[in-house]
Amino acid sequence: MRLLDRYLLRRVTLPFVIGLLLFVLILLAEVAYHISSTIVGGRVAPELIVKYLLLRAPRAAVWSLPFGTLLGVAMATATLAYHGEITAMRAGGVSFRRICAGPVLLGALAGGLGIALNQYVVPGTMQAAQETLARMMMTQPVVREAHNQYFRDEQGRIFYVRDMLPAENLLRQVVIWERDEDGNIRSITTAERAELQDNLWNLRDGASVRLDEHGEPVGAIERFDQRSVRLARALQRYYAERRSPAELAPHELLDVIQVRERTGSDTRQLQVYLHFKYSIPVACLVFALIAAPLGHRYARHGTYVGVVVAILVVFLYNGVRSWTLAFGLAGAMPPMLAGWMPDAIFGLLGIWLLAREG
Repeated sequence: MRLLDRYLLRRVTLPFVIGLLLFVLILLAEVAYHISSTIVGGRVAPELIVKYLLLRAPRAAVWSLPFGTLLGVAMATATLAYHGEITAMRAGGVSFRRICAGPVLLGALAGGLGIALNQYVVPGTMQAAQETLARMMMTQPVVREAHNQYFRDEQGRIFYVRDMLPAENLLRQVVIWERDEDGNIRSITTAERAELQDNLWNLRDGASVRLDEHGEPVGAIERFDQRSVRLARALQRYYAERRSPAELAPHELLDVIQVRERTGSDTRQLQVYLHFKYSIPVACLVFALIAAPLGHRYARHGTYVGVVVAILVVFLYNGVRSWTLAFGLAGAMPPMLAGWMPDAIFGLLGIWLLAREG
C-alpha cells in the first residue's frame, strides 16, 4: 500500500505544482495592476517592483494552495481512471476510498502548510512588502489621496489627518499627539492645514497644549500661525503600516479584536476575516475530497477533464465564499458561519460523492 500511495502522490505532484504556480502568477499580475498608478512613468526602480512582487508571493501561495490541490487531484484521478489504472487497482481489492487516501492526505498537508504560512511567513513578508511599497510611494507625489488617516513616526508621535490632498501636497485638519517614554500623552497640537515646503511641513493656524502625567492641561493653550514639523518619515511609515485585516497574522488580528472589544468597538468584521484565515487553507482538504470522485466520475470524457472540474469547482466555491463574506461583513451572518460555510458545503458534498464512488 505504501508503494501505491507513493505512486499516486507522484501523479498528483506535477499538476499540483503547475496549478499552484499558475494561480500565484495570476494573483501577482493582479497585484501589479493595482500598483500600476505607483509605477507609471518609470520613476520607480525595477528592482523595487520585483522585490515587492516577490514579497507578495507567500500570501499569493496561501490563496493558491487550494487551487493547486484541486487541479492536482482532479487531473491525476481523471488520468488514472481514463487509462484504466483505477479499475486495475480496484480489481486487486483496493477500494476507491483507499485509493483516494494519498491525495486527501496531500490536501491536509497543503492546508497545514497554508495555515503555517499565514501564521509565520506572510506577516513578515507583507510588512516588508509594505515598506517596499512605501519607498515606491515616496518617489511619487508626497501624499496620496486619503481621508481620516492615523499614522505615527519613529519618535512615537501619533498623527491624525482628516484630508490628504495630492494635487496641492496639502494636509488638512492635522492633530499630533506626543507621548513620553511610558506612552502617556504629554502634548496635543492641532492645525487647520499643513503645507509642504522643502523637506518640512508648515503647520498653519494651529494651537498646542501640554499635559501632565494625569492628562490634565499644564499652562495656557499656545496658539500659532505657523510651525514646522518633519513628516516625511512619518508618512513613509504610514504607507508601510497600512495593512488590511487580511494581511495580518491570525494572532495579530486576534490581538486587534481583543483590544477593540475592550473599548466596546464592533469587531464582527474582523472576526469574519479571522475565520477566513483558517478556512481558506482548509479548503485544500475540502478540494481534495471533492476533486477525486469528480475526476473519476467524468474521466471517460478525457484526461483533461480534471482541468474543467478544477475551474468549475473554484468558480462555485469562490461564488459561495463571496456571498458568505459579504453577509458576514454586513452583519447578516455570524462570523464563524460566514467563514466556514463554504468549506462545510463543499466538504459534505465531497464526502457524499466519495461514498457514492465506493
